[in-house]
Amino acid sequence: MMNKKLMILPVLALGAGIAQAQNDPNHPNIVFVLADDMGFSGIHAYGGNLIPSPNIDFLADNGIVCDNFRSTPISSATRVCLMTGKYQQRAGLNHIYSEVDPMDGLDPAKYPSFAKILQQAGYHTGLIGKWHMGQDIKFNPLNHGWDVWHGYTMGNIDFQSHYNTIHEKDWWDGKTRKDEPGYVTTLINKYSCQFIKESVAKKQPFFLMVSENAVHVPMQGPNDPPVRTDSTCPYRNDEKMTDTEYRRVYQDMVREMDKGVGEIMQTLKEQGVLENTIIIYTSDNGGEAVAAQKYPGNNGYFRGAKGSAYEGGCRVPLIFYYPKEWGHRHTEEAMSVVDMMPTFLDMCGVYNPRKVDGVSIYPTLRNGKAMPKRKIFDALTGWMNVVDGDWKCVWTKDKQGQDKLELFNLYTDRNEEHDLSAMFPDKVAGYKQDMLNWWADCTKGTRLEGRTTWNSGWVVELKDKLAKEGKSMMDLPFFQQAMGKALMNPVKKSGKKRK
Repeated sequence: MMNKKLMILPVLALGAGIAQAQNDPNHPNIVFVLADDMGFSGIHAYGGNLIPSPNIDFLADNGIVCDNFRSTPISSATRVCLMTGKYQQRAGLNHIYSEVDPMDGLDPAKYPSFAKILQQAGYHTGLIGKWHMGQDIKFNPLNHGWDVWHGYTMGNIDFQSHYNTIHEKDWWDGKTRKDEPGYVTTLINKYSCQFIKESVAKKQPFFLMVSENAVHVPMQGPNDPPVRTDSTCPYRNDEKMTDTEYRRVYQDMVREMDKGVGEIMQTLKEQGVLENTIIIYTSDNGGEAVAAQKYPGNNGYFRGAKGSAYEGGCRVPLIFYYPKEWGHRHTEEAMSVVDMMPTFLDMCGVYNPRKVDGVSIYPTLRNGKAMPKRKIFDALTGWMNVVDGDWKCVWTKDKQGQDKLELFNLYTDRNEEHDLSAMFPDKVAGYKQDMLNWWADCTKGTRLEGRTTWNSGWVVELKDKLAKEGKSMMDLPFFQQAMGKALMNPVKKSGKKRK
């Protein structure tokens, strides 16, 4: 039973009590593994075809497998929800953070993360891998309550060369840019195990977030060459791959990530803390359309893919491993990414002083309690949707710019193939008003206030800004580079690599 709540002060009963905290069932350790761009069936445990993931499968075979969990359909948005427990629009975000503006990010002063709460309560906090919530040092993970960070700031980096999408070496140790050789997933594995050992040595309970680069583009296995080099910086490399080559690389990427999960479990066992550690595995959004095409079933055969309003964009695996308390079972309870932050705190026995949109999943995990009935909303540039039990309403616009509202019953139509809006016009009208009310509430007081989901998000806002200046996207080096017509931050001819 984890019914003992820690107040944020005086720091988890500092002194003698904290030395025993690592094996105190009231305050377990947490390892949270967040895959990148992994669809619903991107691992074997969720039906992945010939995808080698024995260690993640072990978590599923001995843990709670959640079959009805929704992330957001895109990276930064999911991470904001995870950190704050609130819809990303409350932080003024309706897409990812800007690729071209380093001052666009999650302000720790305005939107503090759950890591700060855990840190203040005496937990040792570590984030290894991807950040994607702002490039400037102002947004650095250490300012958000993470004691340790090894990783990168932007949405992805080359697995071998560590060049990001603006052609900078993007590997950090805390607040210092500090590149080092190594395949990114292997480095993430190494530093994750190192963090566990450091936490045990400090005799502190710990929260470790393992934020993977896999299986995001560029598609590269441990033995593949760099895609981004000193002289070239393409965003992706998968579109011209044969299906066979794509699947080979995908499997290699998953295999190395899965190997890391095994190494983490072995380290926890060797350090004597495995029994008191909850391990969680999920993904930040659904797989890309390319993945669904070249590796059929990657998104569980749901409609849509990363970035879309349909289930393929947001339905992802979610596994909770804590066999001594919860055992193994499947659950169909509807869960949302905004639920994770209050769940983390609830699991750790730490009081949550903040108002959030999510609700804790912990009672469902502990004793099978049903999740509360509620409507779950989401939006991204160009659409909104709401899920209400078995019903889902999707609001987009057609090619003529006219409203398009679709209604699906997910119980009878999991793939969203049969639009029922004409049969239930009153229900559709009600959901449309619900979405308008939700948007107005979430965006109040943010940079999104007064805008709509159709004219907000960094790309569309940048287009509008440039149009007023008589310019287009192709006037910017970032987009010129993406089209292979320029190279940002070129390496000096001396051949010396920038640090």
